[in-house]
Amino acid sequence: MSNITANNVLFIGAGANDFGREAEYDAAIYQVMPELRGHGVNVYLIDENPYSLSLESLAAMAIWQPLTVENIKAVIKQYQIDTVLPLFGGERALRLWSQTVQAWSYGDGPVPQTLGLTIDMLLRVNNVAVLTSMMADAGLPVITNHVAKAQEDANELLREIKLPLMVRALHPNQANTRQIVERLDEFETAVKSAKSQSMTQEIVISRAINGMKEISLEVLRDFRGNKMQIGASEDMDPIGIHTADSLSVSPTLTLSDQILEKMRFYAFQVADLLELRGVLHVQFAVDDLTNAIYIIKISPYIDQMASRMALVTGYPVMLVAINLAMGVALEEIVLSHDFGKKMAMMEPMMDHVTVKLPIFPFGELEQAGVSVNRQLNSIQKSVGSTIGFGRTFIEALEKAIRSAHFNNASFSPTNMSHSSDDALIQQLIHPEDNRVLLLVEAIKRGYEIDELAELTNIDEFFFYQLRHLLKLELEVEQQVESVEALRRAKKYGLSDGLLARFWRTNFKNIATLAHENHIEPTFKALEPSAGEFPENARQYYSTYEEENESLPVSEDTVLVIGSGAFRMGDAAAGGYATTIVLSELRRLQYHTVIMNNNASDATLLQNLADKQYLEPLEISDVMKVVALEKPIAIIVPGNRRKLIDALADLKQNVLILPKEKHVPNGPDDTETEFALNVFSDGHNIYPINITQHMTGELRIVPEIAQLPIQLAQTHLENPGVYQVIWYQDTSEWVKHVDVPDISHDTWLRPMPFGQMAFMSKVMQVQWLRMTVRALLARMTSQDSELLTNVNKLTLQADVAMIASDINYALHLQPTQMIDGTRFEIGVGIKYDEQIKI
Repeated sequence: MSNITANNVLFIGAGANDFGREAEYDAAIYQVMPELRGHGVNVYLIDENPYSLSLESLAAMAIWQPLTVENIKAVIKQYQIDTVLPLFGGERALRLWSQTVQAWSYGDGPVPQTLGLTIDMLLRVNNVAVLTSMMADAGLPVITNHVAKAQEDANELLREIKLPLMVRALHPNQANTRQIVERLDEFETAVKSAKSQSMTQEIVISRAINGMKEISLEVLRDFRGNKMQIGASEDMDPIGIHTADSLSVSPTLTLSDQILEKMRFYAFQVADLLELRGVLHVQFAVDDLTNAIYIIKISPYIDQMASRMALVTGYPVMLVAINLAMGVALEEIVLSHDFGKKMAMMEPMMDHVTVKLPIFPFGELEQAGVSVNRQLNSIQKSVGSTIGFGRTFIEALEKAIRSAHFNNASFSPTNMSHSSDDALIQQLIHPEDNRVLLLVEAIKRGYEIDELAELTNIDEFFFYQLRHLLKLELEVEQQVESVEALRRAKKYGLSDGLLARFWRTNFKNIATLAHENHIEPTFKALEPSAGEFPENARQYYSTYEEENESLPVSEDTVLVIGSGAFRMGDAAAGGYATTIVLSELRRLQYHTVIMNNNASDATLLQNLADKQYLEPLEISDVMKVVALEKPIAIIVPGNRRKLIDALADLKQNVLILPKEKHVPNGPDDTETEFALNVFSDGHNIYPINITQHMTGELRIVPEIAQLPIQLAQTHLENPGVYQVIWYQDTSEWVKHVDVPDISHDTWLRPMPFGQMAFMSKVMQVQWLRMTVRALLARMTSQDSELLTNVNKLTLQADVAMIASDINYALHLQPTQMIDGTRFEIGVGIKYDEQIKI
């Protein structure tokens, strides 16, 4: 039973996506809002992200407004908000609510209560220097922080603290970044950069601890002081490389029980110190030589670690967290029938290994002629990640690599053979994005493991594992069509595609050889209790063992292929689209199965699909699920053309969500891209509206769109929203535009998912849901009536979609301007009183 009195609760969203801010916050809010409604309170949400699923949820009153102090105060006043819940919006929401509290005045009325943390503790958490001092006073092992405002103050500190140093912003205006200074000539630049990220022009300087291990623990605490560990993660790369850019493994594989127990004790102490009601991510540095442990960062809110631990353990982190915030004790939390009766108070156990692999944008940017700094350091460069599941580290690693959409040739013993010895050593010392491939190549060239461990500060365990993998691949490559070699290869996660390249054949022949010799995958349930207690499991991963734990869902199952990792261009729009598809299929009473491998994606929430396969998305992996589930249809995003063709060749019923292979370029500063937007139901085409897109902004032109005769006579095979595109040399916003002759100087393309998300919110028409109904021939008479008049709809808001202010210079150091449309990471909105629709 809750001990919190609340009537009107406001969630603060995370806003536009950015480096380190994918879709995990929106997914968490989307999951917990119905749970909060179950406590009998009115739920409200403010967010500015056009890709937000939560803004389309029926469980809350959605306020689609820019995230500012003024807007939050206005919402609180208008809707008589008595309680605010910032912890599910992550660091940005926490910082914004802290600013709102500090800007509160007598005339604003009583300050709403904050769930999860007291307001006093909230303000301390948002001041890293105060927080560190508080932990030090409590006897916790922390690195001393020093605050400086002027360059002269920083220079004075430089005399006291030895290099290397860590410099970061105090009160950052965006996600905080840690910059490591190893040379004196880097210091002034680092100070200026950190000051530019601070709202108060203050910086924090501390001793850097490069080379130590970085370990993360996720714990929780209820109002009674009961605490529990959810999970732990270990980075392969040492401190000095941003944790998001490192391969990470769960559970930890190289630490002693004594060290883990100490970290657990410290994490619990921090939770008590904060008087937390919720989840806490604590990042530690561990010195292997002395066993010294330091707390380097605490995050008492939902973040990517919370999402990842929820996925890899199967523990319902978000559902438990919202109950804790509402003042429900651990032993009193009641979960759905999908979980054991007392699952909330049972620490999860893992009988499998997971590997998180970062996704970098370097290749796509360089194909577009944009060079970037590929060297990894303390500032995040990755834009997403994938996860591989297996019984062993090698199996999980192979599947993580496959999940990252590498082609079959990318991970093989010959991949890095062209690198010179000098280049190899340089990259061992100054790592880049090809880290795993480089380490394998170094082992192949005869470097001793202790040498490599000393050069890289990576634990020897990982080198022994990679050496075993290299030996396995070389042996398999030499034993062409050997059944025993095939059996051994499958046990360690090697794909049909990779084996086909080794044996110079195709994946169908590999699959046939495996089938003829009864080498078949088994699917294991992902359960928080590791099978110790009865649970209604929905999540599965494949391996090669005796017992298969997955049974087909039903005879009317639809398989949906997820969008995989968060990438530049697609941003969070791909996950938004797939989640809406799943939701609509469920509304239409189809049984659903999703395949995906992105922990930050809402498609992997427990209540969205009947079953989830946490697998790579290659054809051989998909067909293994198809063989078991026998779906009546497979829905695939249109950019996965290779997969679509392979499935069609295998006589599968493939339904395509229209999408271009690559996100299109945006207009330059001197031109405008116009789009006549239309919907095809597979038979007829209906005009929707016209949009005008200039650099960094997209608006709807305030006029009724008409359908050109040539377009009306065009047949579009796949139902969905499409655009007729043309360009004009203008840099002025217009209220009217003539649609040109579409037989020349125009082209037809599917509307990008991001624009569909924006259009759905502006028009209050669910275009992706309608696309799903059209694909399945389930259109209704109401759909037909709406489409007949949709171009005449009166829009309720004068709103534009705008590019988010992404600091590409800080993260990537590009040599050329990055096209914010083709390589989009995040977008927001703005309201313009001058646009009258």
